Amino acid sequence: MTRPPTPLRKRKPEWALAIELRRTQLQLSQEVVAERAEMSQSYYSDIERGSKELMGLTLGKLLGLARALDWTLLDMQRATGVDFGLAELELVGEGSADVYPLDAALDPSRPGAPVDHDAVAPGIVRPLLLRADTEEMQGTTRASIRPGSILHVDLNDTELDEGRVYVITDEDGPHVRLYTVTRLGAVFRAENRIFEDIPADEARVVGRVVSVASDYDPNLN
Repeated sequence: MTRPPTPLRKRKPEWALAIELRRTQLQLSQEVVAERAEMSQSYYSDIERGSKELMGLTLGKLLGLARALDWTLLDMQRATGVDFGLAELELVGEGSADVYPLDAALDPSRPGAPVDHDAVAPGIVRPLLLRADTEEMQGTTRASIRPGSILHVDLNDTELDEGRVYVITDEDGPHVRLYTVTRLGAVFRAENRIFEDIPADEARVVGRVVSVASDYDPNLN
């Protein structure tokens, strides 16, 4: 009696292999990645098997998956080869780069339309120039940053160092804050004290503010 042929196993797509490889490189289980991405384990498993198309996911699920794998959306686009329509940030000219509104910190890999451009401070590994659309850091100390100033942010520098200024995000949006440790714990503190401290464990660090450019002249009337 002749046995029926064994059905061929469907080959996993390259993008799914890239996601599985990333997870194993991070030494994470499917359950942990699913929890980080705020999706069920079975849903994530379908993604990793390639039975759920990556481009069929909502933006929220894509962002969650990228964060769970310690990627930006642009990182995930590069690794998987799936085109999400994200463009690389490019220098406007030698030593200069686009400046974006502070809201671009919510997703640095897709900052939207620039508002201006400025010279890049030397030594920044991954520059993102943001306009300080906030009064949080306006004050009288050396850490003071006036609204409208251009923040030179290094996306590659997210290690927290007390007394340094960082661009962070939380459930209320993007912020520019000074990292400090109090007797109640580590917080991101505003120079303008009408703004409350943000506990460090409730914020995501976008990058360190390496330098600030401003056209403010205290002698102007």
